[in-house]
Amino acid sequence: MKLDITDSPSIIMLMGFALVLVLMLSLGFVGLTRMANIYWHMEQIVNDRNVKTERAQVMKDALRERALLMHTISVLTDPFDRDADALAFDEKGSMYANTRQRLESMDLNEAELAILARIQNLTKITQPLVTDAVNLSMDGKSEEAQSLIREKGYPAQKNLAAEIDNLINLEYAETERAWNEAKESYQSARLLMIALGAAATALGFLIAFLVIRHSQQQASTLRHQATYDRLTNLPNRALFADRIQQSILISRREKQSFAIIAVDLDRFKEINDAMGHHVGDLVLQQIARQSRECLRESDTFARMGGDEFVILLPSTQYTDGAIITAKKIIHAINQPMQIAGQRLEISASLGIAIFPEHGDTAEVLLRNADAAMYEAKRTQLGYTVYRADLDQHAEQRMQLHSELRHAIENNELALHYQPKIRFDNGRVSGVEALVRWQHPARGLLFPDAFIELAETTGLIKPLTMAVLKMALHQCEQWYQAGLNLTVAVNISTLSIQDPEFPDQLSELLRHVSIPISLLELEITETAVMTGAARAVKCIKRLHDLGTQIAIDDFGTGYSSMSRLKELLVAQIKIDKSFVKDMAVNHNDAVIVRSTVELGHSLGMKVIAEGVEDQAAWEKLKSIGCDSAQGYYMSRPIPVEKLHLWLRESPWGLTTLDTATRNA
Repeated sequence: MKLDITDSPSIIMLMGFALVLVLMLSLGFVGLTRMANIYWHMEQIVNDRNVKTERAQVMKDALRERALLMHTISVLTDPFDRDADALAFDEKGSMYANTRQRLESMDLNEAELAILARIQNLTKITQPLVTDAVNLSMDGKSEEAQSLIREKGYPAQKNLAAEIDNLINLEYAETERAWNEAKESYQSARLLMIALGAAATALGFLIAFLVIRHSQQQASTLRHQATYDRLTNLPNRALFADRIQQSILISRREKQSFAIIAVDLDRFKEINDAMGHHVGDLVLQQIARQSRECLRESDTFARMGGDEFVILLPSTQYTDGAIITAKKIIHAINQPMQIAGQRLEISASLGIAIFPEHGDTAEVLLRNADAAMYEAKRTQLGYTVYRADLDQHAEQRMQLHSELRHAIENNELALHYQPKIRFDNGRVSGVEALVRWQHPARGLLFPDAFIELAETTGLIKPLTMAVLKMALHQCEQWYQAGLNLTVAVNISTLSIQDPEFPDQLSELLRHVSIPISLLELEITETAVMTGAARAVKCIKRLHDLGTQIAIDDFGTGYSSMSRLKELLVAQIKIDKSFVKDMAVNHNDAVIVRSTVELGHSLGMKVIAEGVEDQAAWEKLKSIGCDSAQGYYMSRPIPVEKLHLWLRESPWGLTTLDTATRNA
């Protein structure tokens, strides 16, 4: 085939286009291959470092738990508790050793090997000390054990923990170094693509630009994933650690202060358990958005894990500024939110620590902010500024938790009973069972001293079951003696949203011989409205068992009478805040009267709480209330005094002398 000379430009253009096409293909192939290799390499490094960091953190947690158990064993007097904690002590030791072996089996660099060698040497020093301390405690030599712990055990454990922290910090530094190397590789790849693109046409430049942009996005994504929480898109623990360290350096140089605020959601575990982790995740995301809006651009709001957050206020010079911010956060979190078609009310506890007044290192500041946060949670004040005495409160809380668990497991709790009086005949018809704890050192403790602790530490479920078991046993004794007294038991929010609770209650009822209708379950109005779908399902199952459902503290929440009717509620208890002054407060009297009339119109019995004088009794009687309880008739009293009250009180059952004696 012959080509005409006039075809030369076309041939040249065709060859030029082919050359451009070759350059474009080369550019795309080289660039994408290089980026893919860099991305794969970076991903492998990040994943490897994450595994090492997680295993080092497991070692640190196991070491801390062993230290706590070592101290607990030295102060426990009950041999069974010591044995149980000694077994847990050994389990944590095995976890520490196994995790260290798994870490040592990984590919390690020289720095990691050096730290692990020091950890191994320190472990050889520490292990005999803590073992001797535990053995001394198990032999009953608590003072010698505590002396050994203070003088040698704690210092050795502190040195070991410091080396583990060094390993964790090394992994963070290695991850940062790997990211920098990847960044440099991305830069060289970009230059290569630009050079190839310069030899191509405008189309080649366009492809080069697209590839470069893609590489930058990939690098940014990796950076973001390494330093930001995936769920809330807030800075994570690693990024916060870097920012607080920078704030410390700047504040020392400029002789300035800054504040950190530890934030922990109240009863978030109940939401997860009752409504599922998906709803819990949605709550965390909304909390993150609402709280972030309260802060300045220069402030850092980070998620540390679970429902724990922390705020860094880098330019806060005075405590008052941190308090103002804390109040804004509390207000934002307290706003009702609609999640998965349900109205949820969330609260939080905040702890404030100021640099350098409350600590001059990141670790001390975070620890003290946590201590203040737990104090805020205990006192329900919303926020607390750190004080030196809070360290002692934290130790006391830890000890009280251990003692409460022991009291539940060893049946050391007791019930006091407050009579409920019917207005139609002026006689007792039932009692409310109220738990008490006869503490060996602090004396008789009322629920407000330990219920919040039980709710925040996972002890509320076993505590509720223990109270139900005692109440049913006493009810059975009365029933066998001829006393048909109903017994009301308060049920926690967590239990009423637990799908397993009706089955657990059914099992308890199977072991007592009483009409099930003698058991009344009192549920707060707030508990019904929090996680309403699960609560409704649980309440209907409880009703199917034959138990009587009563709504406690009615009037303090947001439920309606019609909604309660749907829940098959048999009784409502008017909160004492409306009852105690109703004889002299017209508004309270109107509220109580309206509640009684509405309750009766829906077929419910109405009980008034907090009747403290005859005027309130007569007022309630005149408006048709069904029953009442309060100090005017009787305080909550032990069962022995209740039997005497039943025989001698004008509200009692004087015709059943023999029955109460038999009971």
